[in-house]
Amino acid sequence: MDTKLKSIKSKYSSFIIYILILILVSTIILSVFDIKDNLKYISPKDKFLRTDMYNEIDSYVRSAIDYALYYKSEDYIKNVNNITANDMDICRAEIEEKINSEIDDAINNLYNSNSFNDLEYDAREKRLEEEEQKVREKYNLTEEEFTAYIIERKINSYNNLSNELSSYKNLNFSAYDETTKKWIINEQNDIGSLKANGRFFETVNISPNGNVTVDMFVEGKAVKEKDLYNYYPYEYKYYDTETEVSTSYNYINNTAKNHDITIYVWMPKQIVKGDSIYSVWNDLISNRNRLLGNMLILSIALLMSAVILNILKKKKLDSLYINNILSKIKKYPIEYKVGAGILSWLVWLVSRHGYYYSGYISRLTVRGIISMSILLAIWYLIFKDLYSNYKDGTLLKNNISKKLWDNLQVLMKNGSIFRSILLMFLIYGAIGGILLFMAAVFWELFWIFFIAGIILTIVFIVVGLKKLAYLEKIMDGAKDGAEGRLTYKIEEKGQGRFTDLAHNINNMKEGLRESIQKEVKSERMKTELITNVSHDLKTPLTSIINYIDLLKRENIEPEEARDYINVLDNKAQRLKVLIEDLFEASKAASGAMELNVEKIEIVQLLKQVLGENDERISQNGLNLKVNTPEEKIYIKGDGKRLYRVFENLISNVIKYSLTNTRVYIDVIKEDENVKIVMKNIAAYELNFDVNEITERFKRADEARTSEGSGLGLAIAKSIVELHGGNFEIEIDGDLFKSIIVLKCD
Repeated sequence: MDTKLKSIKSKYSSFIIYILILILVSTIILSVFDIKDNLKYISPKDKFLRTDMYNEIDSYVRSAIDYALYYKSEDYIKNVNNITANDMDICRAEIEEKINSEIDDAINNLYNSNSFNDLEYDAREKRLEEEEQKVREKYNLTEEEFTAYIIERKINSYNNLSNELSSYKNLNFSAYDETTKKWIINEQNDIGSLKANGRFFETVNISPNGNVTVDMFVEGKAVKEKDLYNYYPYEYKYYDTETEVSTSYNYINNTAKNHDITIYVWMPKQIVKGDSIYSVWNDLISNRNRLLGNMLILSIALLMSAVILNILKKKKLDSLYINNILSKIKKYPIEYKVGAGILSWLVWLVSRHGYYYSGYISRLTVRGIISMSILLAIWYLIFKDLYSNYKDGTLLKNNISKKLWDNLQVLMKNGSIFRSILLMFLIYGAIGGILLFMAAVFWELFWIFFIAGIILTIVFIVVGLKKLAYLEKIMDGAKDGAEGRLTYKIEEKGQGRFTDLAHNINNMKEGLRESIQKEVKSERMKTELITNVSHDLKTPLTSIINYIDLLKRENIEPEEARDYINVLDNKAQRLKVLIEDLFEASKAASGAMELNVEKIEIVQLLKQVLGENDERISQNGLNLKVNTPEEKIYIKGDGKRLYRVFENLISNVIKYSLTNTRVYIDVIKEDENVKIVMKNIAAYELNFDVNEITERFKRADEARTSEGSGLGLAIAKSIVELHGGNFEIEIDGDLFKSIIVLKCD
């Protein structure tokens, strides 16, 4: 019985010792973290440079600088001679802001009024100008009024600043003007004594060139310049809100120049109640005591750990519980063990808790010790098992990654391209997405996740990158073909689906290239023919017109002969217009038309065309309804060419509209585009294909009883497309609609 009792006692004693070691190691680790993060509460210098105390003092110093530079005293503020250009600029900006705010309110009120919206465009513009003028007259201050405004504003700021400075019971300041050799405030102080005996002392000197130098003393000792300006680098810390030291006071603008002022700021040895400094100081003392307690806990944990490790070394204790666990997990693949280790670590990261109290960071809690102990236990078992498997040569036994890779190879070899690509990207995307998410959540541990990603995906990268690179080449070749670059040939290497795809794309590109070459050659021949014919016709036609003009000047008999000459003149002029249109259409279609691009107000251009065609519109009995937006709409384009577009469309409306009907022209602003829509009732039956009407020589009047070349819409479409716009024709019964869409500037 005694032997059995001793066995049980030995069994449980070893288990308890292991648990105690885990607790002690966890306590040591967490204590080290806490001490590292809170060392600033020990050093007097760090208390004033790395804690909330610095923020409090810095805010006070900045206010003291403002007082010494810009306010000095109430008499100084009220003196008109002390008003600076900066004061005037600030007040002007403030007044302008008020003016703009009131103008915006007045304009909004007008637009909410129905009576205002019913006014014509010019009347509305006049009302808006009147409202703006009314507001500006309100703030049209005389020189005396503006000066009074500045002084009043500075007095209010002075009172607010004085109240803010006086609210600090544990901070005081004085300021001395080297230029006037006078104290600005608090001259009855022994600066040397305050520097040597105060808890904190800071000197800020502003030289005439605007440079700022700072000297700081903590507990009577000077802070080194390198510590003052470059004390610590930026780094993210858990639950930490450290603020980088910034003593350059860069907020001081050029108005600080030509000053030679020294500001002294000090904190007495004895901290009294009544302000935020007192609260911060009490927090610093409390945090120092917490840190000292943490150091004591660390010392005790280290001592106890040393004693227990010495006992284990002598007695060589072993636990049956640990051996039983190791025997059970030994048969599992290495992926399970590594995954369990990573997962337990991630769970610990998510679940770790500490507290943040007045700047003190503490992770040494009961919950923290328990979670750290569990993590250490899991990692101890995993690493001990991996080491045992390594010694036995069974580390890679039942390797899941190898089996998975073999199966993937079969699927990618026998499956379709889509299936292979989808499978690869699903795997890569899943692994990469998880790692990316974890890296984003735990940014400070980015490199650990990066290394884990390499370990988990290395087997896919070798083959995957090679396949993806070849797929990229195929995609580039297909893109070149889609964009018209048909000379690039994709390299056809190896065997498989990707090679077949590359071969098919190459064949498609070659066939398309040959077809395009034939089409381009045919179009070029047609364009050259039209251009040459037009050019060759111009010379004899010009001679005909000139001779007709000479004949018209002669007194030719009989009367019928003069009528014949007039007929010849009309036909020759029409033929001239036709040739010019033909030449213009040829240039536009071939892209040879040069554009003189400039900024154009599109509504004004349209109104100009309508004005010049007003007589023709009236003669045909057409009632024009034009709807345009109130705002000006600008585009980048060739005004001469766009004028031709509108002229062609208006001429088309005049020639083919049913007499005594309405014609609607709408200009619509749509996001970054402007749409011009012209609608008219046709005098002819609209039995043509809308896709053919914009082709050269295609006319709605198939009988050709009306004048026209059949080139107007074709020219308009070509010019619009040269501007990067869109031109469409729509018909609905007898309603003919032309639509132009251009990009706004």
